[in-house]
Amino acid sequence: MGCIMNRCQTCNVLIMDDAEICPLCHCVVEADEAGTVSDRYPDVRLIGRKIELISRIILFLSIVVGACCVILDMRDRSGPWWSAAVVGALAYIQLIVFFMIENDHAGYRSKIIIGTACGIAYLIMVDYVFGFTRWSLNFAVPGALLATDLMIIVLMFVNMRSWQSYLLFQIFMTLCSGVCVLLYFAGVITVPAMSYIAFGCSLTMFLATFIIGGKRAGNELKRRFHV
Repeated sequence: MGCIMNRCQTCNVLIMDDAEICPLCHCVVEADEAGTVSDRYPDVRLIGRKIELISRIILFLSIVVGACCVILDMRDRSGPWWSAAVVGALAYIQLIVFFMIENDHAGYRSKIIIGTACGIAYLIMVDYVFGFTRWSLNFAVPGALLATDLMIIVLMFVNMRSWQSYLLFQIFMTLCSGVCVLLYFAGVITVPAMSYIAFGCSLTMFLATFIIGGKRAGNELKRRFHV
């Protein structure tokens, strides 16, 4: 009967000591009697090289597709610059690949903020290219803010031990949705319903977290704003 060792079901590697947590993915390991000593930790550098190769292939294909679209668009100038929408979409894909996948050091909060901001900018650009009927400002931007609010709620339930760390994120979302309301009074946004809903949801979420959170929420704001 072989020596009893622990195996990580996620990484599929054998843990040679009595550790209960995988040092690679931090998942709980399980006992494994059939493993052999030849099973070792996977080559993390090899995985990184594969990801880098895939990202470079995506970059090359994006450049080729983008260039072809621009050339075709320049040959037929009877309509809007539809190639700008394609190139913008390809650029957003590159943002997802390089920043959100390859950049492990960036926190998920900054990834969410940058991803949402760039997505909103892309939608506004598409709206402008095809005549600027303001559907992006009236509906898409508040909708993206509402989706981000929902994501914050999910993350708070997933990370219950550090739920108070999302208060600053909630304040940021309240300010962003408040800007949409101000844009309506400035005449930039013409259909304010979605903006009011986004601002109301963001403000309600922040107040609920602050009031129900009690002392922990207050201490978190004091720590963040140094008061």
